[in-house]
Amino acid sequence: MEGAAIKFALGKLNVLLNMGLKMGLELYNVSDEVTHIQLALRMIQCFLQDAHSKRNTNSAAKQWVNEVRDVAYRIEDAVDTFLVDIEDNRARNSGVWGKLARLKKPLKVKELVDEIKTIRSTLETISQLRIQLGITDASASSPQFDEELFRPARPLEVDDSEVIGLDRDKNEIITQLLDTNISRRAVLSIVGMGGLGKTTLAQKVYKSNELETHFTCRVWLSISQKFDVHNLLREILHSVEPNLRNENPTIRQEDLRTKLRESLTQKRYLIVLDDVWSIGLWESLRTTLPDEKNASRVLITTRIVDVARAADGNSTPHELRHLNENESLTLLFQKANIPIGESGVQFRTDLNDVARQLTKMCAYLPLALIVLGSILSRRERTKNAWQRVHETFDWHDEATKRCSEVLLLSYVELPYHLKPCFLYFASFPEDYEISAKHVIRMWIAEGFIPRGGHGTMEEKAQNFLEELLRRSLVQVIKKSWDGKCKTCRVHDLVREMAIQEAREENFFTVFTKEDDEIQFSAQKNFIHGKTIAVILYGKFQA
Repeated sequence: MEGAAIKFALGKLNVLLNMGLKMGLELYNVSDEVTHIQLALRMIQCFLQDAHSKRNTNSAAKQWVNEVRDVAYRIEDAVDTFLVDIEDNRARNSGVWGKLARLKKPLKVKELVDEIKTIRSTLETISQLRIQLGITDASASSPQFDEELFRPARPLEVDDSEVIGLDRDKNEIITQLLDTNISRRAVLSIVGMGGLGKTTLAQKVYKSNELETHFTCRVWLSISQKFDVHNLLREILHSVEPNLRNENPTIRQEDLRTKLRESLTQKRYLIVLDDVWSIGLWESLRTTLPDEKNASRVLITTRIVDVARAADGNSTPHELRHLNENESLTLLFQKANIPIGESGVQFRTDLNDVARQLTKMCAYLPLALIVLGSILSRRERTKNAWQRVHETFDWHDEATKRCSEVLLLSYVELPYHLKPCFLYFASFPEDYEISAKHVIRMWIAEGFIPRGGHGTMEEKAQNFLEELLRRSLVQVIKKSWDGKCKTCRVHDLVREMAIQEAREENFFTVFTKEDDEIQFSAQKNFIHGKTIAVILYGKFQA
């Protein structure tokens, strides 16, 4: 965020200084002005962490952080504009155009000098404001960066705590899916509010050994609110017939439906549609999925009861319940790394009362409890420390809002260096399976990973990712042979919070095809459409 923006700005100024020696810019005192700006930026860097920690409770500190970020972007823009103009002049270095270009050069340099002087004045004002706001150098009292952050990465542990209280639900759904007495293609539904564990339950069902041997083929589809039928049909076909992945990408939808129908004929299939928001999606697939009376099944997860009922009037939706108090306490203590006794219900007596208040505050929602437990794992294991966390929230808010507050607290408590890495996940489409290698490379390219210290930049970025996983803000989907994260995702509610924070901090703006007017006010702009992931990065890259 601001730290990365300042790094980029310093890099641009170095480029300008190096070019200035070749272009005679010292005649305009550009070097002196740039050196003053670099010094001011490096001083400001020391105070960013403290300012950022105060921005949620101090509107003036928040505005100061925004001003720092904006002036860093302004430096980038000024240098880039000048370099582009100079390059354009060089391209016209012959004949009449060359003479005109040489005449224009002093004007371009003067524009740059004027802008640099304005920027220097702005930085002086920002520095004075810092003193008035009492923003201090947090690095002086914080642990050494290398020792704290770059410890050797340890393998991610397999964590089944998220399935607490779901065993009965899992067994009931598996029994229904295996029931061959119902020969028609039945549609079963798991219904519940966001954060209740619908996807976790469906994954446990989908991966069960019983289903693997019972169905000829199984397909899992994560559905976004703005789904694309053509791409969904293609995904199902490629899952059933992997050898067709390289076929004509421009195939007509009708031909695609025919191929899919033929591929599923004489197969007992299971298709999972995770996170369905409208009955229109099922209606668009229904006639293409053959019903050969061989007990094929479709499993839907949805937040909307009417969607579940409309999908199959003969099947009763499985409404996922909230955890009970004991299950919630078990999950909270497990995620907080506190032993709960062999029976699973012998909780810490000194923490029982406040823990019960916290689970009630989370409305017994698994997602909120998991994230809150991760927050508590970094607190002292005392009643007072946990009580202070409890006092952060508004008891009178509805359950969904309280869940959002828990998620927001997990972001606020992130170390400064992890915040831009986390916000970057909001740039991916909903339910997108993200390659760990890809996101690590993008973090490095964006300047989020510091140079120097112990380990390579890739190792540092890997540690950053694993820390986000341990904080339950990012979820592992697949692991590599060495236990490290191969692909990951963020929960819908976590993504919504990240997008809101990214907009709030002007970190980037996400556009969709419904946006009538696009204004590029953020430094990074992402355009989402249908199932396209990200098609435009930054200001000048496509």
